[in-house]
Amino acid sequence: MTTQKNILTQLPQYRWPDLSSVTRQYIVRDDQGRLGIAHQDHRQDVLFAHPIDYQAIIVSNHAQYMTATPWHLQDDGSYTGTWFDYDGPTFPATIPPGMIRRITIMQDLGYLMPDKWADKALAGSDKSGHWDYGATLGKVGGSTPVKGQKTDEMTVGQAEEYAREVGEQASARGIRLAAKNGYIPGARKVGRDWLITYEGFNYYLDNRPKPGRKQSQ
Repeated sequence: MTTQKNILTQLPQYRWPDLSSVTRQYIVRDDQGRLGIAHQDHRQDVLFAHPIDYQAIIVSNHAQYMTATPWHLQDDGSYTGTWFDYDGPTFPATIPPGMIRRITIMQDLGYLMPDKWADKALAGSDKSGHWDYGATLGKVGGSTPVKGQKTDEMTVGQAEEYAREVGEQASARGIRLAAKNGYIPGARKVGRDWLITYEGFNYYLDNRPKPGRKQSQ
């Protein structure tokens, strides 16, 4: 049987571009029925939890108080510690056994995305077709697809950007010429632009003539 401890220690340790830890959030409950919000960072054996009916940061008399306290993982998968409003002895060896609380995870809320990264990741997501394009290209973002564009197709501009992302050089002019001359399987013209499938464009990138003069026979 897979225990809660096993599951948590198997979590990948992702980091944001600024190398700060990606945290995961949970709803927890202690052995007296009190609910809380907990988060976990790169430390696999510690949760930081605060009561669900309190803010994570309390501002009082121009001072800020953190309400999240550390809870340590036990062999049975629970976590032991005390809530921020516990007013007894704080040194672990001096805390009466009856005052130490034990919390368990009730619900996994998933990874927490800070506003500054959400603003970048979701920029433009209110545009029509944004998510289809983002899912196709393998990232969030991008321009709105042209009318009639299928989810497995990209415009010349999108193909040029895609080529850069996979480490290839392909100009918009060169892509148009290749599509016109039939070098990109499945390419079709819509209005003044071309729509190109990812499969066809990848074939073109892998099989296009390499630059340089041909050797005479």
